[in-house]
Amino acid sequence: MTAPQFRSLLVVDAAGFSRHPDARLPALHTEIRAALDAACEASGLGDLWRAADFRQSTGDGVLALLPHEATAALVHPFADRLQDVLAEAAPRLRAEGVSLRLRVAVHVGLVDDRHPVTAGIGTATNDVCRLLDSEPSRAALAGSDPDVTFAALIISSEVFDTYVRGGHVAALPPSRFARVRAKVKQFDRPAYLYVPVPSTAPDAPASEPPGRSPARPPAPGGVSIDGLTLSGDGNQNVIGSWTGGDIRQERA
Repeated sequence: MTAPQFRSLLVVDAAGFSRHPDARLPALHTEIRAALDAACEASGLGDLWRAADFRQSTGDGVLALLPHEATAALVHPFADRLQDVLAEAAPRLRAEGVSLRLRVAVHVGLVDDRHPVTAGIGTATNDVCRLLDSEPSRAALAGSDPDVTFAALIISSEVFDTYVRGGHVAALPPSRFARVRAKVKQFDRPAYLYVPVPSTAPDAPASEPPGRSPARPPAPGGVSIDGLTLSGDGNQNVIGSWTGGDIRQERA
């Protein structure tokens, strides 16, 4: 049995992968691989990526275990370069009737990446997959413009504290990350979200003007007049100072 080593864990998956026709999925997975290859090369990770002992398909993505010295570059500039690669490929893929946007998670921990049967199995692998599946990770792309935002990165608190807060990712200050709660099944931990090119979905509902409270709806079956809700059983009639029906009043 080989001993676990301290590794950098990277997992990605494609948003909306299963919405594509079955016949297109193998080619789309190939596009994911190509995007990762190009982003790693542009981030100075090409040699480490090609030499990795463990790179496994997850169907709609890839799980990879890299030497721990890759961690800082996987945070930055990898996420930005992945955004660039996907944005460049978008017009071509759109013309082919497909789209590719990737969620990315990065974590560090002890894991065996060489055993012929059990490589990749361990708590650290479970944790990075939970980060990727968490609601903040999914919402980062779901709530953005699909023609603008192509990549979103979530990292564990361990990666954030050691590499980002610790100053090993000098070009990306801690203030560029949003602290979120990653909760999936029994997994419940703080994490940090970074979106290289943030945007808002075109169909997102307009927000209320600052300082303005939304109108309070009247009680079921009631009538609201100047902040006073009149309600009751049966029909209610309010005309001037005359009321008809079973009336109860509530101040909003």
